[in-house]
Amino acid sequence: MKRFSIVVSPALISIALVACIAGLPRSLRQRIAAERQYLQQARQQYERSAAKLNADLTEVSALLNGSSQPQEWHARLQADDSKLKQAEADQQKLDEIARRNRADTRTQAEKLLAEETALRRAAAEDAQSVASTADNWVQFAHHPSAYVAKMAAEYDAIRHADLGPIQKVVAQAEQDWPAKKDALELRLSALQTTQKNAEREWEDSAAERANASQGKLTGALVAGLLHEDQDLQNAVNALPQGIDHLRDECNQLYTAWDRILTDLDIEHDHGRKIFREQIETVRTTFAPGTKKSETSSDKQWLEVSEAQFRAVENDLGMAIAHKDAGKFDSEAVNTPEPAGFAYIAPPSQGSNQYGYWTHEGGQSFWTFFPEYLLLRELMWGHDYRPIVLDEYRSYRTAETAGRTWYGRETPTSPPKYGTHGTFTQTRYANSRYMQSGGFRGSAYASRRFGSSGFQEPHRPYSFSGNGAGKRFGRSPGYSPGKRFGGGFGRGFGRGFGRR
Repeated sequence: MKRFSIVVSPALISIALVACIAGLPRSLRQRIAAERQYLQQARQQYERSAAKLNADLTEVSALLNGSSQPQEWHARLQADDSKLKQAEADQQKLDEIARRNRADTRTQAEKLLAEETALRRAAAEDAQSVASTADNWVQFAHHPSAYVAKMAAEYDAIRHADLGPIQKVVAQAEQDWPAKKDALELRLSALQTTQKNAEREWEDSAAERANASQGKLTGALVAGLLHEDQDLQNAVNALPQGIDHLRDECNQLYTAWDRILTDLDIEHDHGRKIFREQIETVRTTFAPGTKKSETSSDKQWLEVSEAQFRAVENDLGMAIAHKDAGKFDSEAVNTPEPAGFAYIAPPSQGSNQYGYWTHEGGQSFWTFFPEYLLLRELMWGHDYRPIVLDEYRSYRTAETAGRTWYGRETPTSPPKYGTHGTFTQTRYANSRYMQSGGFRGSAYASRRFGSSGFQEPHRPYSFSGNGAGKRFGRSPGYSPGKRFGGGFGRGFGRGFGRR
Protein backbone atom coordinates (compact mmCIF):
# COMPACT_ATOMS: atom_id res chain seq x y z
CA MET A 1 0.00 0.00 0.00
CA LYS A 2 1.43 3.31 -1.08
CA ARG A 3 1.56 6.16 1.34
CA PHE A 4 1.28 9.74 0.26
CA SER A 5 2.56 12.72 2.16
CA ILE A 6 1.48 16.33 1.67
CA VAL A 7 4.12 18.95 2.10
CA VAL A 8 2.73 22.35 3.02
CA SER A 9 4.87 25.34 2.26
CA PRO A 10 5.86 27.41 5.31
CA ALA A 11 4.83 30.46 3.31
CA LEU A 12 1.28 29.11 2.92
CA ILE A 13 1.10 28.35 6.64
CA SER A 14 2.25 31.88 7.37
CA ILE A 15 -0.43 33.35 5.07
CA ALA A 16 -3.14 31.26 6.74
CA LEU A 17 -2.01 32.34 10.20
CA VAL A 18 -1.94 36.01 9.20
CA ALA A 19 -5.49 35.68 7.81
CA CYS A 20 -6.71 34.30 11.13
CA ILE A 21 -4.99 36.78 13.41
CA ALA A 22 -5.39 39.90 11.29
CA GLY A 23 -8.51 40.82 13.22
CA LEU A 24 -11.95 42.15 12.44
CA PRO A 25 -12.29 45.40 10.51
CA ARG A 26 -12.32 48.41 12.78
CA SER A 27 -15.64 49.60 11.38
CA LEU A 28 -17.26 46.26 12.24
CA ARG A 29 -16.02 46.37 15.82
CA GLN A 30 -17.38 49.91 16.12
CA ARG A 31 -20.78 48.77 14.85
CA ILE A 32 -20.84 45.95 17.42
CA ALA A 33 -20.11 48.41 20.22
CA ALA A 34 -22.76 50.84 18.95
CA GLU A 35 -25.37 48.09 18.70
CA ARG A 36 -24.72 47.17 22.33
CA GLN A 37 -25.72 50.69 23.34
CA TYR A 38 -28.77 50.69 21.07
CA LEU A 39 -29.89 47.38 22.57
CA GLN A 40 -29.58 48.71 26.11
CA GLN A 41 -31.67 51.73 25.14
CA ALA A 42 -34.28 49.48 23.53
CA ARG A 43 -34.54 47.38 26.70
CA GLN A 44 -35.02 50.52 28.80
CA GLN A 45 -37.67 51.82 26.39
CA TYR A 46 -39.44 48.46 26.54
CA GLU A 47 -39.56 48.54 30.33
CA ARG A 48 -41.03 52.04 30.22
CA SER A 49 -43.65 50.95 27.68
CA ALA A 50 -44.63 47.94 29.81
CA ALA A 51 -44.95 50.08 32.93
CA LYS A 52 -47.00 52.67 31.05
CA LEU A 53 -49.34 49.97 29.75
CA ASN A 54 -49.96 48.60 33.23
CA ALA A 55 -50.70 52.10 34.55
CA ASP A 56 -53.08 52.83 31.67
CA LEU A 57 -54.91 49.54 32.12
CA THR A 58 -55.46 50.35 35.78
CA GLU A 59 -56.73 53.82 34.92
CA VAL A 60 -59.35 52.63 32.42
CA SER A 61 -60.02 49.18 33.86
CA ALA A 62 -63.77 49.78 34.05
CA LEU A 63 -63.90 50.83 30.40
CA LEU A 64 -61.91 47.78 29.31
CA ASN A 65 -63.89 45.33 31.45
CA GLY A 66 -64.83 42.35 29.28
CA SER A 67 -62.67 43.54 26.40
CA SER A 68 -59.99 41.34 24.80
CA GLN A 69 -57.79 44.37 24.23
CA PRO A 70 -55.62 44.04 27.39
CA GLN A 71 -54.82 40.40 26.60
CA GLU A 72 -53.81 41.33 23.05
CA TRP A 73 -51.54 44.12 24.27
CA HIS A 74 -49.86 41.89 26.87
CA ALA A 75 -49.33 39.16 24.27
CA ARG A 76 -47.61 41.62 21.93
CA LEU A 77 -45.34 42.86 24.73
CA GLN A 78 -44.39 39.29 25.61
CA ALA A 79 -43.44 38.67 21.98
CA ASP A 80 -41.39 41.88 22.01
CA ASP A 81 -39.63 40.74 25.17
CA SER A 82 -38.72 37.46 23.47
CA LYS A 83 -37.24 39.36 20.53
CA LEU A 84 -35.13 41.49 22.85
CA LYS A 85 -33.88 38.41 24.73
CA GLN A 86 -32.83 36.83 21.44
CA ALA A 87 -31.09 40.08 20.47
CA GLU A 88 -29.30 40.13 23.83
CA ALA A 89 -28.12 36.55 23.26
CA ASP A 90 -26.76 37.60 19.86
CA GLN A 91 -24.98 40.52 21.50
CA GLN A 92 -23.24 38.21 23.97
CA LYS A 93 -21.92 36.15 21.06
CA LEU A 94 -20.83 39.33 19.29
CA ASP A 95 -18.99 40.57 22.38
CA GLU A 96 -17.09 37.29 22.51
CA ILE A 97 -16.27 37.50 18.80
CA ALA A 98 -15.06 41.08 19.24
CA ARG A 99 -12.94 40.02 22.22
CA ARG A 100 -11.27 37.26 20.20
CA ASN A 101 -10.91 39.65 17.22
CA ARG A 102 -10.24 37.07 14.50
CA ALA A 103 -10.65 37.89 10.81
CA ASP A 104 -12.12 34.46 10.04
CA THR A 105 -15.19 35.28 12.18
CA ARG A 106 -16.18 38.34 10.16
CA THR A 107 -19.00 36.62 8.24
CA GLN A 108 -20.46 35.19 11.44
CA ALA A 109 -20.26 38.59 13.14
CA GLU A 110 -21.99 40.42 10.30
CA LYS A 111 -24.78 37.84 10.21
CA LEU A 112 -25.34 38.06 13.98
CA LEU A 113 -25.22 41.85 13.89
CA ALA A 114 -27.86 42.02 11.14
CA GLU A 115 -30.13 39.61 13.05
CA GLU A 116 -29.73 41.50 16.31
CA THR A 117 -30.47 44.86 14.70
CA ALA A 118 -33.64 43.54 13.05
CA LEU A 119 -34.90 41.97 16.30
CA ARG A 120 -34.14 45.07 18.33
CA ARG A 121 -35.87 47.43 15.94
CA ALA A 122 -38.97 45.25 15.60
CA ALA A 123 -39.36 44.88 19.36
CA ALA A 124 -38.83 48.57 20.10
CA GLU A 125 -41.25 49.77 17.43
CA ASP A 126 -44.01 47.36 18.43
CA ALA A 127 -43.67 48.04 22.17
CA GLN A 128 -43.95 51.75 21.50
CA SER A 129 -47.01 51.13 19.31
CA VAL A 130 -48.72 49.18 22.11
CA ALA A 131 -48.05 51.94 24.62
CA SER A 132 -49.33 54.59 22.20
CA THR A 133 -52.54 52.64 21.50
CA ALA A 134 -53.28 52.19 25.20
CA ASP A 135 -52.60 55.88 25.78
CA ASN A 136 -55.21 56.73 23.12
CA TRP A 137 -57.80 54.86 25.19
CA VAL A 138 -56.88 56.87 28.27
CA GLN A 139 -57.01 60.19 26.43
CA PHE A 140 -60.37 59.31 24.88
CA ALA A 141 -61.78 58.34 28.27
CA HIS A 142 -60.68 61.65 29.81
CA HIS A 143 -61.55 63.93 26.86
CA PRO A 144 -64.22 62.27 24.69
CA SER A 145 -65.65 65.58 23.37
CA ALA A 146 -62.21 66.80 22.32
CA TYR A 147 -61.58 63.52 20.52
CA VAL A 148 -64.88 63.77 18.66
CA ALA A 149 -64.03 67.36 17.68
CA LYS A 150 -60.67 66.17 16.35
CA MET A 151 -62.42 63.54 14.24
CA ALA A 152 -64.82 66.19 12.91
CA ALA A 153 -61.90 68.34 11.78
CA GLU A 154 -60.34 65.36 9.99
CA TYR A 155 -63.63 64.56 8.27
CA ASP A 156 -64.06 68.17 7.14
CA ALA A 157 -60.58 68.12 5.60
CA ILE A 158 -61.50 64.99 3.64
CA ARG A 159 -64.95 66.24 2.61
CA HIS A 160 -63.63 69.57 1.39
CA ALA A 161 -60.68 68.13 -0.51
CA ASP A 162 -61.22 69.49 -4.05
CA LEU A 163 -60.80 66.82 -6.70
CA GLY A 164 -61.93 69.17 -9.45
CA PRO A 165 -58.47 70.30 -10.61
CA ILE A 166 -57.06 66.78 -10.78
CA GLN A 167 -60.18 65.60 -12.64
CA LYS A 168 -59.45 68.20 -15.34
CA VAL A 169 -55.83 67.08 -15.57
CA VAL A 170 -56.93 63.46 -15.91
CA ALA A 171 -59.56 64.31 -18.53
CA GLN A 172 -56.95 66.09 -20.68
CA ALA A 173 -54.48 63.21 -20.29
CA GLU A 174 -57.15 60.69 -21.28
CA GLN A 175 -57.90 62.74 -24.39
CA ASP A 176 -54.22 63.01 -25.33
CA TRP A 177 -53.32 59.42 -24.40
CA PRO A 178 -56.43 57.25 -24.93
CA ALA A 179 -54.52 54.05 -24.17
CA LYS A 180 -54.10 55.20 -20.56
CA LYS A 181 -57.78 56.03 -19.98
CA ASP A 182 -58.56 52.88 -17.96
CA ALA A 183 -55.43 53.21 -15.79
CA LEU A 184 -56.09 56.88 -15.05
CA GLU A 185 -59.76 56.27 -14.30
CA LEU A 186 -58.79 53.55 -11.84
CA ARG A 187 -56.43 55.91 -10.00
CA LEU A 188 -58.98 58.73 -9.94
CA SER A 189 -61.67 56.36 -8.74
CA ALA A 190 -59.48 55.35 -5.79
CA LEU A 191 -59.33 58.98 -4.65
CA GLN A 192 -63.09 59.39 -5.02
CA THR A 193 -63.65 56.16 -3.10
CA THR A 194 -61.53 57.47 -0.22
CA GLN A 195 -63.88 60.42 0.12
CA LYS A 196 -67.03 58.29 -0.18
CA ASN A 197 -65.83 55.76 2.40
CA ALA A 198 -65.07 58.55 4.88
CA GLU A 199 -68.54 60.05 4.36
CA ARG A 200 -70.25 56.68 4.85
CA GLU A 201 -68.21 55.83 7.94
CA TRP A 202 -68.92 59.27 9.40
CA GLU A 203 -72.67 58.93 8.87
CA ASP A 204 -72.73 55.42 10.34
CA SER A 205 -71.02 56.55 13.56
CA ALA A 206 -73.35 59.49 14.33
CA ALA A 207 -74.99 57.80 17.33
CA GLU A 208 -71.68 56.65 18.81
CA ARG A 209 -70.19 60.12 18.49
CA ALA A 210 -73.22 61.66 20.19
CA ASN A 211 -72.93 59.24 23.11
CA ALA A 212 -69.21 59.88 23.39
CA SER A 213 -69.74 63.66 23.50
CA GLN A 214 -72.16 63.11 26.40
CA GLY A 215 -69.66 60.90 28.25
CA LYS A 216 -71.63 57.68 27.66
CA LEU A 217 -68.64 55.43 27.01
CA THR A 218 -68.30 51.68 26.61
CA GLY A 219 -65.32 49.62 25.55
CA ALA A 220 -66.93 48.74 22.21
CA LEU A 221 -67.83 52.38 21.54
CA VAL A 222 -64.30 53.62 22.24
CA ALA A 223 -62.74 50.84 20.16
CA GLY A 224 -64.98 51.65 17.21
CA LEU A 225 -64.38 55.41 17.31
CA LEU A 226 -60.64 55.00 17.73
CA HIS A 227 -60.64 52.74 14.67
CA GLU A 228 -62.62 55.33 12.72
CA ASP A 229 -60.24 58.08 13.86
CA GLN A 230 -57.32 56.09 12.49
CA ASP A 231 -59.16 55.65 9.17
CA LEU A 232 -59.80 59.38 8.99
CA GLN A 233 -56.16 60.18 9.74
CA ASN A 234 -55.06 57.79 6.99
CA ALA A 235 -57.47 59.39 4.52
CA VAL A 236 -56.36 62.93 5.45
CA ASN A 237 -52.79 61.92 4.57
CA ALA A 238 -53.64 59.75 1.58
CA LEU A 239 -55.79 62.24 -0.35
CA PRO A 240 -53.22 65.00 -0.98
CA GLN A 241 -50.49 62.42 -1.56
CA GLY A 242 -52.72 60.54 -4.00
CA ILE A 243 -53.63 63.75 -5.85
CA ASP A 244 -49.97 64.74 -6.19
CA HIS A 245 -49.02 61.25 -7.34
CA LEU A 246 -51.79 61.11 -9.94
CA ARG A 247 -50.86 64.57 -11.27
CA ASP A 248 -47.24 63.45 -11.53
CA GLU A 249 -48.24 60.30 -13.42
CA CYS A 250 -50.32 62.38 -15.84
CA ASN A 251 -47.30 64.63 -16.43
CA GLN A 252 -45.11 61.58 -17.07
CA LEU A 253 -47.25 60.70 -20.08
CA TYR A 254 -46.20 63.92 -21.83
CA THR A 255 -42.47 63.19 -21.65
CA ALA A 256 -40.25 60.78 -23.54
CA TRP A 257 -36.82 60.39 -21.99
CA ASP A 258 -33.56 58.50 -22.37
CA ARG A 259 -30.76 57.97 -19.89
CA ILE A 260 -27.62 57.72 -22.00
CA LEU A 261 -24.35 56.40 -20.58
CA THR A 262 -21.86 58.98 -21.85
CA ASP A 263 -18.78 58.15 -19.78
CA LEU A 264 -17.28 55.76 -17.24
CA ASP A 265 -14.54 56.35 -14.71
CA ILE A 266 -12.76 54.59 -11.87
CA GLU A 267 -10.91 56.68 -9.30
CA HIS A 268 -8.51 55.45 -6.61
CA ASP A 269 -8.87 57.06 -3.21
CA HIS A 270 -6.51 55.77 -0.51
CA GLY A 271 -6.72 52.22 -1.79
CA ARG A 272 -10.49 52.35 -2.40
CA LYS A 273 -11.94 52.25 -5.90
CA ILE A 274 -14.72 54.72 -6.65
CA PHE A 275 -16.89 53.75 -9.61
CA ARG A 276 -18.75 56.48 -11.50
CA GLU A 277 -21.05 56.77 -14.48
CA GLN A 278 -21.85 59.92 -16.41
CA ILE A 279 -25.51 59.92 -17.41
CA GLU A 280 -27.05 62.31 -19.91
CA THR A 281 -30.83 62.51 -19.58
CA VAL A 282 -32.55 63.70 -22.74
CA ARG A 283 -36.23 64.65 -22.42
CA THR A 284 -38.79 65.54 -25.05
CA THR A 285 -41.86 67.07 -23.41
CA PHE A 286 -45.16 67.66 -25.20
CA ALA A 287 -47.55 70.45 -24.27
CA PRO A 288 -50.99 69.10 -23.21
CA GLY A 289 -53.57 69.28 -25.98
CA THR A 290 -51.00 70.11 -28.67
CA LYS A 291 -48.22 68.48 -30.68
CA LYS A 292 -45.72 71.16 -29.67
CA SER A 293 -42.69 69.88 -27.82
CA GLU A 294 -39.50 71.02 -26.11
CA THR A 295 -36.26 69.13 -25.72
CA SER A 296 -34.01 69.39 -22.70
CA SER A 297 -30.78 67.70 -21.69
CA ASP A 298 -28.63 67.46 -18.59
CA LYS A 299 -25.56 65.49 -17.56
CA GLN A 300 -24.32 64.39 -14.18
CA TRP A 301 -21.77 62.03 -12.69
CA LEU A 302 -23.15 59.38 -10.36
CA GLU A 303 -21.21 57.21 -7.94
CA VAL A 304 -22.33 53.59 -8.33
CA SER A 305 -21.44 50.19 -6.94
CA GLU A 306 -18.90 48.04 -8.74
CA ALA A 307 -21.70 45.64 -9.71
CA GLN A 308 -23.67 48.48 -11.34
CA PHE A 309 -20.54 49.71 -13.10
CA ARG A 310 -19.68 46.26 -14.49
CA ALA A 311 -23.28 45.70 -15.60
CA VAL A 312 -23.08 48.57 -18.12
CA GLU A 313 -19.36 48.50 -18.89
CA ASN A 314 -20.07 47.38 -22.46
CA ASP A 315 -22.81 49.97 -23.01
CA LEU A 316 -21.00 53.30 -23.36
CA GLY A 317 -23.02 55.59 -25.64
CA MET A 318 -26.15 53.46 -25.26
CA ALA A 319 -29.50 54.45 -23.80
CA ILE A 320 -29.48 52.29 -20.68
CA ALA A 321 -33.12 53.27 -20.01
CA HIS A 322 -35.85 54.64 -22.27
CA LYS A 323 -39.45 55.72 -21.77
CA ASP A 324 -41.89 56.62 -24.53
CA ALA A 325 -44.35 59.46 -24.33
CA GLY A 326 -47.71 58.01 -23.37
CA LYS A 327 -46.10 55.71 -20.80
CA PHE A 328 -45.61 55.97 -17.05
CA ASP A 329 -42.05 56.11 -15.71
CA SER A 330 -42.63 52.69 -14.17
CA GLU A 331 -42.99 51.32 -17.72
CA ALA A 332 -39.51 52.40 -18.82
CA VAL A 333 -37.44 49.86 -20.77
CA ASN A 334 -34.13 49.13 -19.04
CA THR A 335 -32.52 46.95 -21.69
CA PRO A 336 -29.61 48.98 -23.16
CA GLU A 337 -30.12 49.98 -26.78
CA PRO A 338 -28.47 52.38 -29.24
CA ALA A 339 -29.52 55.92 -28.38
CA GLY A 340 -32.27 57.26 -30.61
CA PHE A 341 -33.51 54.03 -32.19
CA ALA A 342 -36.58 53.96 -29.92
CA TYR A 343 -37.92 57.07 -31.69
CA ILE A 344 -38.07 55.38 -35.10
CA ALA A 345 -41.43 54.02 -36.26
CA PRO A 346 -41.74 50.46 -37.62
CA PRO A 347 -41.68 50.40 -41.44
CA SER A 348 -45.21 49.00 -41.49
CA GLN A 349 -46.36 52.15 -39.68
CA GLY A 350 -44.38 54.45 -41.93
CA SER A 351 -44.18 57.48 -39.64
CA ASN A 352 -44.76 58.89 -36.17
CA GLN A 353 -44.56 62.29 -34.51
CA TYR A 354 -40.75 62.25 -34.77
CA GLY A 355 -40.23 61.45 -38.45
CA TYR A 356 -40.93 59.10 -41.36
CA TRP A 357 -39.40 56.49 -43.63
CA THR A 358 -38.09 57.82 -46.94
CA HIS A 359 -37.71 55.56 -50.00
CA GLU A 360 -35.28 56.69 -52.68
CA GLY A 361 -32.97 54.94 -55.11
CA GLY A 362 -33.93 51.51 -53.86
CA GLN A 363 -33.06 52.46 -50.27
CA SER A 364 -35.26 53.11 -47.26
CA PHE A 365 -33.95 55.33 -44.50
CA TRP A 366 -35.34 57.27 -41.54
CA THR A 367 -35.83 61.05 -41.68
CA PHE A 368 -36.52 63.18 -38.61
CA PHE A 369 -38.91 66.12 -38.83
CA PRO A 370 -37.19 69.52 -38.53
CA GLU A 371 -38.46 70.15 -34.99
CA TYR A 372 -36.70 66.98 -33.81
CA LEU A 373 -33.32 67.57 -35.44
CA LEU A 374 -31.97 68.73 -32.08
CA LEU A 375 -33.19 65.50 -30.50
CA ARG A 376 -31.37 63.65 -33.29
CA GLU A 377 -28.17 65.58 -32.61
CA LEU A 378 -28.31 64.84 -28.87
CA MET A 379 -28.59 61.14 -29.68
CA TRP A 380 -26.07 60.84 -32.52
CA GLY A 381 -24.04 64.03 -32.43
CA HIS A 382 -22.77 65.69 -35.59
CA ASP A 383 -21.90 62.30 -37.14
CA TYR A 384 -25.49 61.22 -37.78
CA ARG A 385 -26.00 59.06 -40.82
CA PRO A 386 -29.57 58.08 -41.75
CA ILE A 387 -30.64 54.74 -40.27
CA VAL A 388 -31.36 52.32 -43.09
CA LEU A 389 -34.11 49.71 -43.05
CA ASP A 390 -31.90 46.63 -42.60
CA GLU A 391 -30.18 48.19 -39.60
CA TYR A 392 -33.51 49.05 -37.97
CA ARG A 393 -34.88 45.55 -38.58
CA SER A 394 -31.87 44.00 -36.87
CA TYR A 395 -32.39 46.30 -33.91
CA ARG A 396 -36.10 45.41 -33.69
CA THR A 397 -35.37 41.68 -33.81
CA ALA A 398 -33.00 41.96 -30.85
CA GLU A 399 -35.36 44.30 -28.96
CA THR A 400 -38.29 41.91 -29.38
CA ALA A 401 -36.15 39.11 -27.95
CA GLY A 402 -35.12 41.30 -24.99
CA ARG A 403 -31.48 41.38 -26.12
CA THR A 404 -29.12 44.34 -26.46
CA TRP A 405 -28.23 45.08 -30.08
CA TYR A 406 -24.77 46.48 -30.78
CA GLY A 407 -25.08 46.89 -34.56
CA ARG A 408 -23.00 44.01 -35.87
CA GLU A 409 -23.65 43.37 -39.55
CA THR A 410 -22.26 39.83 -39.25
CA PRO A 411 -21.26 37.71 -36.23
CA THR A 412 -17.57 38.45 -36.95
CA SER A 413 -17.84 42.13 -37.88
CA PRO A 414 -17.05 44.86 -35.35
CA PRO A 415 -19.97 46.34 -33.40
CA LYS A 416 -21.15 49.83 -34.30
CA TYR A 417 -22.60 50.77 -30.90
CA GLY A 418 -21.71 50.17 -27.27
CA THR A 419 -18.36 50.56 -25.54
CA HIS A 420 -16.36 48.85 -28.30
CA GLY A 421 -18.44 50.15 -31.20
CA THR A 422 -16.87 52.00 -34.11
CA PHE A 423 -19.41 54.83 -33.86
CA THR A 424 -18.84 55.10 -30.10
CA GLN A 425 -15.07 55.36 -30.45
CA THR A 426 -15.56 58.43 -32.65
CA ARG A 427 -18.51 59.98 -30.80
CA TYR A 428 -16.90 59.68 -27.34
CA ALA A 429 -13.26 60.10 -28.27
CA ASN A 430 -12.84 62.82 -25.60
CA SER A 431 -14.49 60.86 -22.78
CA ARG A 432 -12.54 60.02 -19.63
CA TYR A 433 -13.05 56.37 -20.44
CA MET A 434 -11.38 56.91 -23.81
CA GLN A 435 -8.60 59.09 -22.41
CA SER A 436 -7.79 56.45 -19.79
CA GLY A 437 -7.41 53.80 -22.48
CA GLY A 438 -10.78 52.14 -22.10
CA PHE A 439 -11.19 51.32 -25.80
CA ARG A 440 -7.92 49.42 -25.85
CA GLY A 441 -9.69 46.40 -24.43
CA SER A 442 -11.75 46.03 -27.59
CA ALA A 443 -10.85 43.24 -29.98
CA TYR A 444 -11.85 45.66 -32.74
CA ALA A 445 -9.78 48.63 -31.60
CA SER A 446 -7.48 50.15 -34.17
CA ARG A 447 -3.73 50.06 -33.69
CA ARG A 448 -3.62 53.56 -32.28
CA PHE A 449 -5.64 52.32 -29.31
CA GLY A 450 -3.22 49.52 -28.57
CA SER A 451 -4.30 46.15 -27.16
CA SER A 452 -4.12 46.50 -23.42
CA GLY A 453 -7.20 46.50 -21.19
CA PHE A 454 -8.97 49.31 -19.41
CA GLN A 455 -6.43 51.39 -17.51
CA GLU A 456 -7.94 52.72 -14.32
CA PRO A 457 -6.88 56.34 -13.77
CA HIS A 458 -5.00 57.17 -10.60
CA ARG A 459 -5.39 60.92 -10.83
CA PRO A 460 -8.08 62.66 -8.77
CA TYR A 461 -11.04 64.23 -10.54
CA SER A 462 -13.47 66.93 -9.52
CA PHE A 463 -17.03 65.84 -10.25
CA SER A 464 -20.06 68.09 -10.39
CA GLY A 465 -23.34 66.39 -9.59
CA ASN A 466 -25.66 69.33 -9.84
CA GLY A 467 -26.69 68.34 -13.35
CA ALA A 468 -27.53 71.87 -14.42
CA GLY A 469 -29.62 71.22 -17.51
CA LYS A 470 -29.76 72.81 -20.93
CA ARG A 471 -33.12 73.58 -22.45
CA PHE A 472 -33.77 73.78 -26.14
CA GLY A 473 -36.65 75.29 -28.07
CA ARG A 474 -36.87 75.96 -31.76
CA SER A 475 -33.91 78.25 -32.04
CA PRO A 476 -34.17 80.42 -35.16
CA GLY A 477 -30.44 80.17 -35.63
CA TYR A 478 -30.36 76.38 -35.57
CA SER A 479 -29.39 74.81 -38.88
CA PRO A 480 -31.05 71.47 -39.52
CA GLY A 481 -28.32 70.45 -41.92
CA LYS A 482 -28.85 68.30 -44.98
CA ARG A 483 -32.35 66.94 -45.53
CA PHE A 484 -32.93 63.45 -46.84
CA GLY A 485 -36.15 62.52 -48.60
CA GLY A 486 -39.41 64.44 -48.70
CA GLY A 487 -40.41 67.67 -47.03
CA PHE A 488 -41.85 68.34 -43.60
CA GLY A 489 -45.23 66.86 -42.91
CA ARG A 490 -45.00 64.06 -45.40
CA GLY A 491 -46.34 60.81 -43.96
CA PHE A 492 -47.23 62.19 -40.53
CA GLY A 493 -49.23 59.02 -40.02
CA ARG A 494 -49.12 58.46 -36.28
CA GLY A 495 -51.53 60.54 -34.28
CA PHE A 496 -50.66 62.31 -31.03
CA GLY A 497 -50.60 59.87 -28.16
CA ARG A 498 -50.29 56.70 -30.23
CA ARG A 499 -47.24 54.80 -31.15
